Amino acid sequence: MLKNLRIRNYALVDQMKVEFQPGLNIITGATGAGKSIIVGAANLALGERASLDVVRSGFDTASIEAVFKLPDDRPLKELLVKLGMIPQDDLIIIRREISGKGQSRCLLNDRQVTLGSLKSIGDRLADLHGQHQHQSLLNVDRHIEYLDHYGYLDEILSRVSGTFGLLRKKQKELEDLKASKKMDEERRELYQFQIQEIEKASLRPDEEEKLAQKRKVLENVESLFELSSNLYHQLYESDGSILAKLASLSKELKKNIHTDSRLKEPAENLESCVIGLQEVSRFVEDYKGGLEFDPEKLEMIRERLNLLHTLKKKYDKTIGEILAYKEQIERERGKIDNKDETINELEKEIERFSQIFQKECSLLSEQRKAKASELSKKIQKALIGLGMDKTRFQVRISQREDANGLINVDVKRYFADAKGMDQVEFFVSPNPGEELKPLAKIASGGEISRIMLALKSILAKTDQVETMIFDEIDVGIGGEVASAVGKSLKDLASSLQVIVITHLQQIASQADHHFKVFKENVKGRTVTKIKRLDKEERVNEIARMISGEKISQLTLRQAKEMIKSTGDSSGD
Repeated sequence: MLKNLRIRNYALVDQMKVEFQPGLNIITGATGAGKSIIVGAANLALGERASLDVVRSGFDTASIEAVFKLPDDRPLKELLVKLGMIPQDDLIIIRREISGKGQSRCLLNDRQVTLGSLKSIGDRLADLHGQHQHQSLLNVDRHIEYLDHYGYLDEILSRVSGTFGLLRKKQKELEDLKASKKMDEERRELYQFQIQEIEKASLRPDEEEKLAQKRKVLENVESLFELSSNLYHQLYESDGSILAKLASLSKELKKNIHTDSRLKEPAENLESCVIGLQEVSRFVEDYKGGLEFDPEKLEMIRERLNLLHTLKKKYDKTIGEILAYKEQIERERGKIDNKDETINELEKEIERFSQIFQKECSLLSEQRKAKASELSKKIQKALIGLGMDKTRFQVRISQREDANGLINVDVKRYFADAKGMDQVEFFVSPNPGEELKPLAKIASGGEISRIMLALKSILAKTDQVETMIFDEIDVGIGGEVASAVGKSLKDLASSLQVIVITHLQQIASQADHHFKVFKENVKGRTVTKIKRLDKEERVNEIARMISGEKISQLTLRQAKEMIKSTGDSSGD
């Protein structure tokens, strides 16, 4: 949902901020007041290209900022994740900066993105219908999505997509196996040599660290022996050794505890020291006895460490990683040894998945055809209520022949992917006698907007785009048709946010929120402004739309009645 739109130094706008609401937002104003500026600004925020003349005269840069509440749209969220965007408070803040020198910046939550990325996101945030084309329904690639959502075909579509994924995975495995078969013998010889080399080395993950420690001891055995001998001599062996002196002092201190009890704690501490040094002495004696100078053992350790170092350097891995690599290449060697058998098994699996995929695609296609007929009739009926009773509408489903396609029907092969085997496109004939043509080729802005309104009124419950903007939807209509269009917009706004620029009081009277665009002279310059109307202002604006600038009591009463007839008490 579009929460607000802020415009600066754009066309005739100096500063403007519009806070849109859920429901039906109507924008009106006199001809030339600048209503389409808002549509143009929204268009830029949604990723359309900008011309240099949009920058307000006298300023270097124009800026557009749009704040959207993030809709519940998984593809949109996946796209944001790809761009490294994590919306805060479920808000998306889009900012476009257009320089008069031809430079443009697109910012999404304060991070710069490409115009293409912004447009991809904008396509899933809002639909803009009118002379500024920003219409997801004109994107043929999305017609199949609309049909599937309308028909609640998610379950069968998920099965088709899952089977397609498995099938493509198996096909890729088979391609890789066959492509690598020529290199298999060379790889097998290399793997065999590496496996034998690693096995011969009898590697252990923790061996290197232990060997390095042993080498360090053997290289320094003389100094360690001298140190331990001296330490043992000073602690225990020498006349007046440290232990003997401390033991004597401890004994004397104990004797005097009964004289002064305060000596008890230091006496205990000194006794603990004596016991601790006795343990140190015993350790040093054993340690000294265990030291031996063994040049042959030292040389063996050095050679072993050199071998480990050579292997680590050769494989550019740690010892643990080399052992893991050995397990990996043993598996690879096994695959090579059994490749022909694997290829046969894969071909059988691919054939099985192909049959499942073809059945699922056929079932999905049958369901689509039924739903396409149903959707065509509903939209045809909706168009009659919008004054387009001569218009014909059809959802067409076709298949595309492809020599390498996954679907085989009557000796012909057809393209299929995760969406199945169907190509879906909306066709329209606005006038009697004209052939049905692709929706994307319909020229009239007013006709497109009404067709889109009919489509959206049917698809609203399944559409993930939560904001719709209509400009020129009232071109060439009036009277009962205008009232019908207004009512349809009102109904649509019960499930989506709808923003409409209109010249017709029949549509404006349906508003949940009414905004007026007007011009003012500020410091000798004309600026376009916008205001949200209160109850009285709204009645006056509807009256102006009925009779022009000269508003009478009669037109005021008519305006109040029109508003009241929509169920809105603001006209009372």
